[in-house]
Amino acid sequence: MAVLNPGTGGTLISTTYEGAFVEACQLLQNAESDTDNIAVNYFTGDNTVQIAGTFPMVQSVDTNGKPIFSTTEFVTATFANGGGDVKSTNLPNAVLELAQQLQVKEKSEADSSNNVQITYDTETEIITIAAQLGVAFSVNSTDGSTKVLTSAYLA
Repeated sequence: MAVLNPGTGGTLISTTYEGAFVEACQLLQNAESDTDNIAVNYFTGDNTVQIAGTFPMVQSVDTNGKPIFSTTEFVTATFANGGGDVKSTNLPNAVLELAQQLQVKEKSEADSSNNVQITYDTETEIITIAAQLGVAFSVNSTDGSTKVLTSAYLA
């Protein structure tokens, strides 16, 4: 389980990178009204969530010559990072940051999971995110609501 500090009073409340990524993606999909840049699809048969995102890219080079890639704030959703591990100040960049963190963590592990893929196309200025993560479903015995819990797969 890749532990995440969500901070205090922030938008995201998940305490794992896997959970925070799915939470941020779902919040972003919910916030879209004029755009359709992200799709979050849950599959109960195989207990997975599939995420597909296509975001406009903002690219620059910092004063040290280091390339910087981010996305625009294409939704009006209020987002607070809570002062924890997520440093982004808007929801689309938080999704990108969490996807990048998951990809880095996957590459550092011996089993080399490849659940998250990110493509930065500097010519078209498009960032593409594709992910498939495990989830567990439960039904609340009091009110019948369905709960989705993202499965931890990283150390």
